[in-house]
Amino acid sequence: MAGGPEAFAPIVQRYQDAVFAVALARLGDFHDAEDVAQQVFVEAFGRLGGLKDPARLGAWLRSITIHRSIDRIRRRRDQSNIEAGPVPVSNEPTPPERLSKQELRQSVLAAVARLSQTQRETTTLYYINGYSVAEVAAVQEVPEGTVKRRLHDAREKLKEEMIGMVEDVLKSESPKDDFSEQVFQLLLQYKRDRKWLETVTELRKIGADGIDGFVRAMEVPHWQTRRFAASMLGATRQQGEIVIELYKKAITDPSKKVRKQSLNLLHVKVDDERKRKEFLPLLIGLLHDPAQRVRWRAAYELSRWTADVPLEEAAMALANEKGARTRRAMARLVKMIVEARKESAK
Repeated sequence: MAGGPEAFAPIVQRYQDAVFAVALARLGDFHDAEDVAQQVFVEAFGRLGGLKDPARLGAWLRSITIHRSIDRIRRRRDQSNIEAGPVPVSNEPTPPERLSKQELRQSVLAAVARLSQTQRETTTLYYINGYSVAEVAAVQEVPEGTVKRRLHDAREKLKEEMIGMVEDVLKSESPKDDFSEQVFQLLLQYKRDRKWLETVTELRKIGADGIDGFVRAMEVPHWQTRRFAASMLGATRQQGEIVIELYKKAITDPSKKVRKQSLNLLHVKVDDERKRKEFLPLLIGLLHDPAQRVRWRAAYELSRWTADVPLEEAAMALANEKGARTRRAMARLVKMIVEARKESAK
C-alpha cells in the first residue's frame, strides 16, 4: 500500500493465473475471464487496506473474483434472457487431431463445463499454470485432501485423453505477459502526484471531441476512474446532453465519491425550469444517502432551491441525521424552506 502501483505489480504477476482460472471456471469464456481478472485487480488495489490478514491474500482475491464473475453472469442474463454460463458444444469429446484451434478451445470448455462447479474451479486452478495442491488449497481455503479428491473425480469424468487437452489449452490461454502491465497502467493513473491543473488544461484543449472518453471512463469498475472522470466533467466545463446523462448515472453509483459529483447537475448550463422539473426530483433523494458527505453536499446544494425542495423530505432527513456538521446543514436547509414558503404565501 505504501509503494503504490509499482509495489502492487508483483501481486498481479503472482496471482493473475489464479484469478483468471477462478473467473474462467465460473464464466466458461476466455475473453470474459480476462476482462473480469483485470477488473478484480484494479478493485483489489483500491480495497487493499481492508485486507486484515495478509496470509489470506489469495483467498481474498478469489472471493472478489467470484463476486465479479456473478455480476458478469447477471449482465449476460439481462442482455440475452437466456441461461448464462458455459454451453457444451457436444456431449462427447472429439479427438484432438480432428479439431481446429477454436474447436479445441470450445471442446475443452465444454468438457470442463460438465464438471461440478467446485471441480471446475479446482481443475482450472491446478492445470492452468502448474499450481501445487497446497497452493490450490490455500486459494480455496480447503484441506489439501479435498483438492486431491476433486482432482481425482474430475480426472475420472474427463478421461486421460481430455486431461491432456485441458492442460494444454488452459496454459495457452492464460493471461499473457502484458496482462500485469495493462493493470499497472490503469492503476498508475491514480498516483497522488497527478498534476491536476495540467490535466484540466489538456482536457479543455481536447474539448467535446473527447466526451467518448468520459463515457468509457464512467463505465469501468474502478471507482477512482469514475470519480476522476465525473470530477473532470465539472473542472473542464464540459456541457451537453451526454454530460447530463453521465451526471444522472452518477446518482446511483456504488461509490459515494462518484454520487457526490452528480450534484453538479445543478450547475450545467440549462434553464432553471428544466433543473426544477427534471434534475431536482432525482437529486432530492441524496438527502437520505448512506454516505454523510453526500448528504452534507446535497443539503448545501439544495439550499439554493428551497422553493422547490419538499419540506417533508428535508425534515425527515434532519430527523434521521446523526452527524453534527451535516445536521447543521440540514437544519439550515429546513429553515430556509420554511422561510421560502412564508415568503411565497405573502
